[in-house]
Amino acid sequence: MPQGLRRALVAAAVLGGALLAAPAAWAAEKPTAEDCLACHADRDLKRETPRPGRPVSLFVDGAALKGSAHGGLDCLACHTTATAPHERLPRVRCADCHAAVPGGLAGGAHGSRRAQARAPAPTCTACHGTHDVRPAAALSIDTCATCHAAQVRQYRESIHGTSRGRGDSEAATCRSCHGAAHGLRAKSDPRAPTYHLNLPRTCATCHADPELAKRHNIAVGAVYQLYMDSIHGRAVTRSGLLVAANCSDCHGAHDIKPRTEPTSRVFRASIPVTCGACHAGVLAEYVQSIHGREAARGNAGAPVCTDCHSAHQIRRTEAAPWQLDVIRECGTCHAESLRTYRDTFHGKVTTLGLARVAKCADCHGSHTIQPASDPRSTIATANLVATCRQCHPAATPKFTEFQPHADPTNRARFPGLYYSWLFMTLLLVGTFSFFGLHTLLWLPRSLAERLGRRRSGAPPEP
Repeated sequence: MPQGLRRALVAAAVLGGALLAAPAAWAAEKPTAEDCLACHADRDLKRETPRPGRPVSLFVDGAALKGSAHGGLDCLACHTTATAPHERLPRVRCADCHAAVPGGLAGGAHGSRRAQARAPAPTCTACHGTHDVRPAAALSIDTCATCHAAQVRQYRESIHGTSRGRGDSEAATCRSCHGAAHGLRAKSDPRAPTYHLNLPRTCATCHADPELAKRHNIAVGAVYQLYMDSIHGRAVTRSGLLVAANCSDCHGAHDIKPRTEPTSRVFRASIPVTCGACHAGVLAEYVQSIHGREAARGNAGAPVCTDCHSAHQIRRTEAAPWQLDVIRECGTCHAESLRTYRDTFHGKVTTLGLARVAKCADCHGSHTIQPASDPRSTIATANLVATCRQCHPAATPKFTEFQPHADPTNRARFPGLYYSWLFMTLLLVGTFSFFGLHTLLWLPRSLAERLGRRRSGAPPEP
């Protein structure tokens, strides 16, 4: 039969819905791929649908089919009831060959009733294609983008996506975090790699490898270990608290950016808002403080949450080691105040490792720090007695005249202390100088007398 006539007959059967008889000898033969492509290689071959003006293309790309995972199969391997010509064929059941897949798919996010009720519903062909069937290893993020366009768009702009774009084969992809598509589970499923309590271990597959960190110039190579030892990590892994921060709470999920980018959640200026998503009360206090106001004005030297609490190894603030360490942290900006504090009784005791005496936050506050001129400040004149009475219940206004940061070398601010310091220094230097000179002058005479007594045989001086 001429090829043009065969196409016409099949097209008429498909479009009209009536089965046209073919010569008996031809109908008895099973159609080959060449027979099928005689009609389906036509790009204009379409089938009408109940929706007018929305026909379905019946075109099959022979080259794509031959290069696909099913390239070695005949059309009848999937379309088992096909004849030539034919009416509309029944839907292909992938499970007839891939029997192990439906069970895994049904237990995952793609096979759930909720997912299958959406339009379009996840199907085998949605990910793997129809005639250009791609194996799982060949699927890319473009496949995920057909349904998850917004998430993929965020991913492409993230550090992982841009690294992949530069040819970095070790950068995370969808499967790296979510797992294989057939068993992919919703993040609310406790078995999912992206479940809140499981996510740190998922991120650790890359971020617990110091060698990988070196290869990609990641500043903190043991970030997973630091996190696991933090108050957040312990709350997640030991206590199972879903409200404790994990990796995505701070860095984001699909839109992870380097901390140097202004759009990153961990960009220095964005850190207070990021932490404030959980610590809303602390954020409200911080933004009103002198530190928060300076940070809002763009002062890069103003401290943010990570300066005092660190980024990943966040410790409990009531623990003595942290309270003593944060004194040094305050001194990175307030070096002169730290020096004068170390000269006081409070400073000397904390240097010895005791945390029961006054530290920076005990007097100035922690998140509510204000300058002394601000009436809200804990060290304002009107509030100073109450501040001292936290440790000294009997404190009086006279008691608060103590200067915790007095500098004896500053004559302009502390003239009385300066002259007292000068007098005591001169007295000490003068005393040591006088008696030192006296000792040096007396030493030769003393030695001479001792030598003379020894020569004369006189008994030694008692």
